[in-house]
Amino acid sequence: MSVISQVQAEHKSPFMAVASVQHIDGRKMIHRLCKHFSHKIDAGWNDNQGYIEFAMGVCDMSADEQAIHLHCGSGSQAELDEIVDCINVHFQRFAKSFDFTLHWNYNHKS
Repeated sequence: MSVISQVQAEHKSPFMAVASVQHIDGRKMIHRLCKHFSHKIDAGWNDNQGYIEFAMGVCDMSADEQAIHLHCGSGSQAELDEIVDCINVHFQRFAKSFDFTLHWNYNHKS
């Protein structure tokens, strides 16, 4: 089992948010996001997937040449909102001249 798969298995969170963006090189975006965050917090990536482990939860990512898919989870809605806000800000910064907006779908597991 890869390190990324282990992190995903360990973080089945009750509060989840999912977003996808098409027509973007998702692999490059995963590399940029994970490399940036890895300087201060736990993050890992390979060619097609990555994770960022925040103190309050985790964001798992998968990608190909045409899309990126993000799955973020946390123990509370407030913590999840903080993760989503952080990812949104950095995603926009790293998307550079492209106007890509993450549209999140939220799911709360009881």
